[in-house]
Amino acid sequence: MQILLIDPPFKRFTGFIHRYYPLELAYIAANLKAHGFEDVAIFDADVVNRGDDIDFSDEYQRLLIFVQGLNDENHPAWGEMRAVLDRYKPDEGSPLAVACITASVTRFGSVIKTAELIKKCHPDCVVVVEGQYPTLRPDDPFRCKYIDIAIRGESETTFLSLACALRNGLELGGISGLSYRQDGKIIHNLDTSILADIDILPAREALMNISAYTGEDMGMMVTGRGCPFRCAFCALVWNGRLSNQSSVRHRSIDSVIEEMRFLRDRFGTTQFIFYDNSFGVGYERTVELCEKIIREGLNINWSCATRVNLIDEKMLKLMKLSGCNLIKVGIESGSERVIENIQKGISVKQIREAGRMLNKSGIFWGGYFMMGIPIETEADMEATLTLMKEINPPHAGIFLYTPYPSTRLFELGVEAGIYHEDMEINDFLTRHPRDYFLVDPHRRTISIESERFQQLSQELLHKFYQHNIHFGNIIRQFLSRKRVYLRDSRMLWSDIVKGIKWVTK
Repeated sequence: MQILLIDPPFKRFTGFIHRYYPLELAYIAANLKAHGFEDVAIFDADVVNRGDDIDFSDEYQRLLIFVQGLNDENHPAWGEMRAVLDRYKPDEGSPLAVACITASVTRFGSVIKTAELIKKCHPDCVVVVEGQYPTLRPDDPFRCKYIDIAIRGESETTFLSLACALRNGLELGGISGLSYRQDGKIIHNLDTSILADIDILPAREALMNISAYTGEDMGMMVTGRGCPFRCAFCALVWNGRLSNQSSVRHRSIDSVIEEMRFLRDRFGTTQFIFYDNSFGVGYERTVELCEKIIREGLNINWSCATRVNLIDEKMLKLMKLSGCNLIKVGIESGSERVIENIQKGISVKQIREAGRMLNKSGIFWGGYFMMGIPIETEADMEATLTLMKEINPPHAGIFLYTPYPSTRLFELGVEAGIYHEDMEINDFLTRHPRDYFLVDPHRRTISIESERFQQLSQELLHKFYQHNIHFGNIIRQFLSRKRVYLRDSRMLWSDIVKGIKWVTK
């Protein structure tokens, strides 16, 4: 039974840098392989001829290229996809039985095009979507006639049950987390339960084009799943939030160390990223992990994303000793009013204190902000810039807020008349992916006129960019990766080339 797991093209159309491998699909593949399904492959469409642009200050304009490439049948990305699908032609062996596409909100247009191409090449193939979008809006995938089944929530167990049912000709009604068409109706089975044991290692060996990944790409891993916080903008619903569950499940420390050692020995990985929803939840457990890394003498570096209320000076010292060389912190806004309304659960005072501790720690860190939140005012945007300068992170990122359906902030936008509750299926193919669900693509906030917002957002992007290319910040970033460079001089040259392109752009 041939099974193909697909991460559809997105950055492939824009030239933006593509890092890491599709972790969620690798977990699905691992569970399938552990239960006897051997013919499983993962196609990451963005890793083929991937870009190296690290400057996201003009992301909105660049994503217009995505819309063009999405609808260009002659674009190389679709030729690459057809070449992969041709491997499963019936005259060359068993045909493709199941194809599963991972589906985020912003990539859903690419999901639609990918599903269409699969059905044209393999009409009898069962096309499944999983991930963020079908979990948020389980009815929507079925507006695309090329999609047969959707998986809601965490996918490993549900997809395994589906594969077993399809292989054995069984009914789908008893598979939790599954949505599908039946007799002209859309059936939503009961929600799936969250996995308690997450110690399984992702099946990186199932990746096509595996040689295209660096050791650092392979270093993406999780030490825990779930998040107890309730940010009004967050779309991480597969941790059970829709059913009012917020448990955080941690892997055993031994399994984390085992995976790191395996990656170091197999792929030469010395730079890891802990891709947890919110690293540091569970203070004592984080201490234990850091101490174990030190005791094992792994001599590696690692990075994580966390919150300002999950760190203190003692923890930062221990993290640095264990090899942490990058911390990404979600700050979102410099406005106390906005922070309160988006239910971030922190304060500007806490942000200032965290910034002080992080700068003192010597760990390279990035503060990440949003703009274009529906309730945002001009004064709020000014407060964001003021706070960024005050806390002075070595790297500061600011991104246009993307509305995610089923979140509280999305509901506020609908109530204010800024967002549509629904979109036409064709809109995913023709609209800018940052403009999905907007009533007027030029109007993002309640109180700021579109032309003024455009002016303010460009000013913010420029000032953040100028902050980041400050010589001292660039040097700090390179120094944070010195251990990587000492082990692999090619990484140093690669980073220098990317940095020059970024600074001179």
